[in-house]
Formats: sequence, structure tokens, C-alpha cells
Amino acid sequence: MRQFNLVRLAFFQMGFGIMLGFLHDTLNRVMTSDLGISSTIVFGLISLKELLAVFGVKVWAGNMSDKSHLFGYRRSPYILLGLLSCVFSFILSPVAAYEVKIAGVGLAELLPAMVKDVGLLKLVIIFLVFGFGLQVATTAYYALIADYVGDKHIGKVTSASWTLMVLTTIVSARVVGTYLDVYTPERLMNVAFVGGIIALGIAFFAFAGVEERNSSLKKGKTEEALTFGQSIKLLSSSPRTLLFAFYIFVAIFALFSCEIVMEPFGADVFGMPVGVTTKLFRPTMGGMQLVFMLLVGFLLNRIGKKRGAFIGNMFGMVGFSIIIFSGFMLDETILRIGLVIAGIGLGAASVSNITMMMTMTAGRSGVYIGLWGTAQSLAMFMGHFGAGIIRDVVYAFSGNYMWSYATIFGLEIIAFGVASALLPLISQDDFEAESKVKIAEVIAASGVD
Repeated sequence: MRQFNLVRLAFFQMGFGIMLGFLHDTLNRVMTSDLGISSTIVFGLISLKELLAVFGVKVWAGNMSDKSHLFGYRRSPYILLGLLSCVFSFILSPVAAYEVKIAGVGLAELLPAMVKDVGLLKLVIIFLVFGFGLQVATTAYYALIADYVGDKHIGKVTSASWTLMVLTTIVSARVVGTYLDVYTPERLMNVAFVGGIIALGIAFFAFAGVEERNSSLKKGKTEEALTFGQSIKLLSSSPRTLLFAFYIFVAIFALFSCEIVMEPFGADVFGMPVGVTTKLFRPTMGGMQLVFMLLVGFLLNRIGKKRGAFIGNMFGMVGFSIIIFSGFMLDETILRIGLVIAGIGLGAASVSNITMMMTMTAGRSGVYIGLWGTAQSLAMFMGHFGAGIIRDVVYAFSGNYMWSYATIFGLEIIAFGVASALLPLISQDDFEAESKVKIAEVIAASGVD
């Protein structure tokens, strides 16, 4: 692959960094803390994009891009379909948010009010469309990397891609935070429109023309693609596949459960306004995450993927422990220290786990990345939606938001520990050996030649 195309591929996730940063940080905080919508509803809406993967969208996208061609291309049509779905729904999201009417409605009247709320229905559809696009585009994109980038460069491309995404969220957070220091709904909607157009342009530049028309893939070009049912059967019948899927679930839960609670945490516990939370949490924690994703990514061949993940887990456990302490003490200085340490852990662990995910494919990049992505999305759905429920329920019993966030961060600490305990059991060689046997068994049992 030409060096220029390797560089271009790394730019792809910058567009999603703009959109996800806005949804997870700014819009999430506005709906939860400013519009007064229940966090169970808000976090549930945001997590809908992950729920689609649980119902097989990632596996479907991986399988379809393995076996089908459109105008001579496998991956590119699905990347484009997903990208357009994301941008269209993203631009509409803040408009629909301000049409929601259930803010402040009591728990007993909440369900009937939700059914009648047209604005909420629009948001559900918008987040479902966004989720469909996200799952399809990223699955096909990761498969494209696995197909065309050799093992020598895959860690570098992966780390560069995620580093650029984090960098984009940091820069856009600073720009958006400054713009929203004078806050109006119209300004929020302007951010979504401009951000969506920029995201579309960056992502299209990154992947257009990388995949050669009618090209032969390096891996698995003569193998039959598996159906969704066969993929699930493979998952359930292969202990090594199931083990790694469970590991990905636990590791991603630890890494990403916090991403939509940090700004509401700053608002609820420290009383910070929109501009301050936008400029504090993502740049501080994300800044250290950025540095260590880049550093660990380029040293991954030396330190090893499992060791990189373990180091990240340890820093994550310490960092979130400090963040909990800072909340009870209401000390912003300690909070910043905790954000820095947690950011180091997130950076090291995320790039290690993502690279591990992309190399555990046994020549079947579409189906296995679909399976790993499904486990990842299930973890993020449970982490995001569960955080919303925990915030509301613990606050209802304790009357103190800090106990809600301490519970959320405490669960992440436990997940980091479990992931660390599972790491010694992961073996790529054993996985690939078992995979060849189990795939052959699944195909034979289904009568596929």
C-alpha cells in the first residue's frame, strides 16, 4: 500500500471524533443538566447507537463487506453509507433535543409522557440512524485496514487513527467551548451543522480511493463469508473466541463507561457551566490519552499489546480512584490530577486493546471484527445506559450526586481489575489454531462448501 494511503486512512476517525465528542460531551450535558431531561433517558438515547451492534449490525456489515461487491468495491460502499447516515442524523440532533417536552416530569407520569413526546420520538430515530451509520462505517473501515495494512504497520495506523480522533475531540472541545461561552440554542445548532459538514469532508478524504477496484484481498479472498447465524454459532462453539469476546466486553466497559458522564459530573458535583466543562474534561483527560495512545502505539511492537493493556489498566484504576476522592473533597486541583492519570491509562489501554482486536482475525477480518465490535458495543451500551440508571437511582435514594458518580467510577475500577486478570489467558496463536477448526465445522454443519 502506498505510504500516502496509509496516512489518509489514519485521518478517517477525525470526523467521528468531531461528532462523538459533541454528542457525548456538549449535547449530553445540555440535555441532562440544562434541559433537565432524566439521565436515564439521555444516556439511553446516546447508547442506542451501541444497541444496534448488539442486534447484529456490525456482524451484518462485516459479512456483507466480505462477500459482496458494488461497482467492484467491497468495503468502500459500506463506509460511505454509514458516513452519510451519521452526518445527516448528527446535524438534526440538537434541533430535536430542544423539542423534547418531558423535562421535570415525575417518575409516575414519565412513561405516558414519553409515549406522547414527538420530540423524543425524533431523537430516538435520529440516534438509531446515527448508530446504524456508525456501526456500518467503522466495521467496514476496520476491515479495510485489516485487509490492506500489513502486521508491520497495523499498530501504527491504529494508534495514529485513534490519536487523531482524540486530538480532534480535544481541539473541537476547546473551539466549541469558547463559542458556547455565550450560549444559545441557535449556537448549539450551528455547531452541529458546521461540525457535520467538516466531519463528512475529512472522512471522505481519508478513505476515497484507498480500496482498489476489483482488487484481490491479501487475506481470505477465496473463503466463504459466514452468515449472522453462523457467526453466532462460531462465537458460542469456540472457547477462545468466546474468551476474547468477553475480554473485549470487560476492557471496553472499563475504558468507555466514563465518556458520557464526565461533563454532567462537573456540572452536578462541582457546579461548572457548559463552557467550563467542555474546556476542562475532554482537553485534560483526552490530552493525556492522546499522548499515551501515540507513545504506546509506536512502542507496541517492543512492549507488547498485553503489557500495554495491563499498564493502562493500572493507571486507569488509580486515576478514577483519585477522581472519586476529588469529588467528595470538592477539590478541583485533585480532580485535574485524577484526570491526567486516568487519561494515561485510557490512552495506553485503548490503543493496546484496539490493536489486539484488529490482529485477532485469523484471516477473517470481516466476521471477527464484526464479532469483536459487537462485544465492544454491548459493553458501551451497558456502560452508557447503566450509568444513566445509576445516576438517577442512587441520587433518588441518597440525594447526593457524588454517590451516583462514585458508584459509576467504582464499577470501572472493578472492570479494569477483571480485564487485567483475563489478559494472561489470551493467546493469539491458540485462537488462530482453534478458529480454523471451528470455522470449518460451522461451514460443514451448515452445508456450505
